[in-house]
Amino acid sequence: MSNLRQYHVRYLKLSLLSLSIAAQHAYAEDPEFNTAFLKDVSDQVVFEAVTKGYSLIPGNYDFSIFLNDQRIDKRKIKFYQKGQEVVPCIDASFIDDYQILYEIDQSAQETSDSACYDLTALPGAKLNFDAGMQTLNLSIPQVFLRQNVRGYISPKLYDQGINALIVNYNANTSLYKAQSGKEFSNSSLLLNSGINWGAWRYRNQSSFIKSSGYSAEWDSAVNKIERDIIPLKARIELGDANTRSDVFDSINFRGVQFSSDDAQLPIGLQNYAPVIRGTARSNALVEIRQNNYLVYSMNVAPGNFEIKDLYAANDSGDLEIKVIESDGSVRTFTQPYASVPNMIRAGQKKYQVTAGQYRSGSDDYQPYFGQLTYTLGLNNYLTPYAGILAAEDYYSAAGGVAWSVGQFGALSADLSFANNTLSNGRQEDGLGVRLLYAKSIQSLGTDIHLAGYHYTASYYGFSDAVQEKAQWRNGVYEYNDQDPSAVNDPAVSAEAQTRSYYSTVFYNKKNQYQISLNQRLGKWGQLYANLSDTQFWQKDYNQRNWQIGYNNNIQRLSYGVYYQNSKSLFAGSDYSIGLNFSFPLDQLKPFKKHDVTSNNNYQYSGDDGAMVQSALTANFLKDNNLQTQLQVSHSEKSGDSLNLNAAYQGTKGNSNIGYAYSDQYQQVYAGVNGGILMHEKGVIFGQQMNNSPILIEAKGASNIRIENQTGLKLDKNGYAIMSGSSPYAKNRVALQAEDLGQNIFIEDLVRNDIVPTKFAVVKVEFNVKTGHSVLVNLNYNGHELAAGTEISDVANLNRYGLVGLNSQAFLTNVESGQKMFAKWGSADTQQCSFILPELNSRNIGYDELTLACEAGE
Repeated sequence: MSNLRQYHVRYLKLSLLSLSIAAQHAYAEDPEFNTAFLKDVSDQVVFEAVTKGYSLIPGNYDFSIFLNDQRIDKRKIKFYQKGQEVVPCIDASFIDDYQILYEIDQSAQETSDSACYDLTALPGAKLNFDAGMQTLNLSIPQVFLRQNVRGYISPKLYDQGINALIVNYNANTSLYKAQSGKEFSNSSLLLNSGINWGAWRYRNQSSFIKSSGYSAEWDSAVNKIERDIIPLKARIELGDANTRSDVFDSINFRGVQFSSDDAQLPIGLQNYAPVIRGTARSNALVEIRQNNYLVYSMNVAPGNFEIKDLYAANDSGDLEIKVIESDGSVRTFTQPYASVPNMIRAGQKKYQVTAGQYRSGSDDYQPYFGQLTYTLGLNNYLTPYAGILAAEDYYSAAGGVAWSVGQFGALSADLSFANNTLSNGRQEDGLGVRLLYAKSIQSLGTDIHLAGYHYTASYYGFSDAVQEKAQWRNGVYEYNDQDPSAVNDPAVSAEAQTRSYYSTVFYNKKNQYQISLNQRLGKWGQLYANLSDTQFWQKDYNQRNWQIGYNNNIQRLSYGVYYQNSKSLFAGSDYSIGLNFSFPLDQLKPFKKHDVTSNNNYQYSGDDGAMVQSALTANFLKDNNLQTQLQVSHSEKSGDSLNLNAAYQGTKGNSNIGYAYSDQYQQVYAGVNGGILMHEKGVIFGQQMNNSPILIEAKGASNIRIENQTGLKLDKNGYAIMSGSSPYAKNRVALQAEDLGQNIFIEDLVRNDIVPTKFAVVKVEFNVKTGHSVLVNLNYNGHELAAGTEISDVANLNRYGLVGLNSQAFLTNVESGQKMFAKWGSADTQQCSFILPELNSRNIGYDELTLACEAGE
């Protein structure tokens, strides 16, 4: 009924428009159109609006703005009388907001409070509006529109958010009881907290762990202050952070870092993509597809064109470009496309300056260092990059180039030189070579990524150099590894699972390779392989992890097979093969509304033997925010087991609880996680807050769900927290219209122009009006009120409706006993007041009343 009520409001607010349109048609067809029913209307503006056929009377109205058939905004537009017409006022802010190339000193007409401009003075430009639909339509040739990069958002729209304190928590506890009777408990609390003050962000990550037989441990892992520098599209960080991996390996450190920030670029400039060039013979449409998916579309003028803001869906896959001319003819050509991680677009720069102390989680050796990296998009094909790093007893320099080689793919090659002083005082100079390659063969459905590394025996990367000193123990090196026999034992702590090994030499790398292959087979499924291997100069030791698999589906049955082989530095090789399949059971009547799915897995491991696992998952409640699972399994090594768990996503946070049983132990576990937001108006509990949370405020409304947010709705105070949004991009927040009660009215349920900065807490307010809805038949001294008369409160602060035909007014959000004020002119005789009686409480519908409007207040 809320939607119906809003329809009535719009209909009756615009009843005068319908009246004037009718008058306009009647006047054109019959000069004897009877205006006698308007004899009591003394407001000349209203009288002229009806008799002369205006579609609007002068005033301010909310209109949706369409530019070249695309809805771009909703804003308040002023309509003023220009000669014999009532037209919209296009002011300087309108022209600036929509980036129309218009000289504002031409065709200006002064109104009472602003200058209005005639956009139709632009050749080919058209403007029209639909008063009934409240839409303003602009058709502006592309030549008169500022050509911004796709996804461009003016920094003026960036929202640094409100000052706030954030606490994210994740608490878990479990109790194990072995079949032998031994009990073991473990509890943990993880906190991710922060303070926002203006553009500054402080973040802290801490943990508390308590296990049976061990003392409690409290650790503060990360403390960092950061902010963006929008004019430079950069970011500064002070505290615990990490470096990029485009030139050197990524490093955790504590210090200061200044970096270019790709997230602040429009989406059309993020990540590498080639410049597409071509020629159009007419006003044409250019479409670009990758792997048969449309990824770009643009209208171009006749002549040469360049597309510099392509955002491809994948980092490889040839691009098919179609130029569709105005006569319907089509020309097609292909642009080979592939990229590797350190490629950037032509003309772009990427840099990072770092100074601080190395952090490895160990206090054994943490040197201070400085690092500088720089990458330049030289042109459409070449991206050179370089970097230097200096620390105590260590320095390194690296340089290379990434190269797009057309139909042969993309590759990068770089060379690193390092000088390191070992723990025994000996200096070592070494070289490292890195090669990266990527290629997509669209015709075969093949995507391949390769990475290869080779190091001389005397080469040490910075992390290796730090580890060499950290592991030095009086002439030998200490290595730690997990005990595979204790890894799966819940009664054994992480410390007790660790084994130590000692060697007289430090194991440094010789070769590394990584292969990622994805082969699409159409209706026959998909084949994938991920292979990685590390070889050391000490030939007896190496590491590897191979995964090969195949996935497909037969109608609604999804299945896959896989093979995995792994080896750590000090352990032998282990392999496993497996089969998994899942099937939705929602076609069975008892399971239909709960999305019940069956998931099954069979695995055989060389160390653990065979294992069979089967599970049923289901969702419950209105928003499917209660997920449950029943899982049974059998293993040759550990016997039978049973696992029951349930997870609930709620407005105030999430929770889970479960029970596990096996031949070796029983386990009960539970956990809660969520977020706490403290701001100037109070404290709000909600789900965990990520990147850029959004605080929703709709005072006077409660229990209204938020669209596309599972389990999230307004609390009793009208607040809700959306856990995250995309920084430097437009985000959408919408309230569920179907949840509005009969006595709640929210004029605009959707906000789609929210642009937070990174980690900002943006507050979005919805204007909530509460009260009854009534249809009032009014009379003044025995006469009907003029159509278009505005009904407001006595102070004229709130507008509740307009008088339409037959002196009827549909009023919303009014209260029993409320005094209302009707005005159709400035004279005392052109205004009156009335008091609403006791109104009925209704879940649906509205009251209909007949009231006299008395002169004066």
